[in-house]
Amino acid sequence: MDTPAAIRHPLIHQQRFLVTEMNFQLGKIPAPIRIRCYREAGSERVTCEQSHYLQTPLQAEPSFENSDDHPSVDEALAAITDEMVAQYQQAEQAGHRPSDDWLLPSRDFD
Repeated sequence: MDTPAAIRHPLIHQQRFLVTEMNFQLGKIPAPIRIRCYREAGSERVTCEQSHYLQTPLQAEPSFENSDDHPSVDEALAAITDEMVAQYQQAEQAGHRPSDDWLLPSRDFD
């Protein structure tokens, strides 16, 4: 998608367009998780923001998706959710009970 003429100015940077927003629950955790995917203006690059990150009792740090540059929305969503599912299943298999405490809200998601 091209940048609209109304926002083409040297002081305006990183224009992007919302492609999709989705809401889902992970396993037995009742809190909703939201993901927004954007396409960068003038590019096919897809970036995403998520409302929560997963940190199970087995993780020293929350799971963050490694790349912020995806060729498609499907690949971006798969990268994020595949990691969440893997960490969730590992913790559950280790005997941990899923909890809202496993979700850490993103400070950058509004």
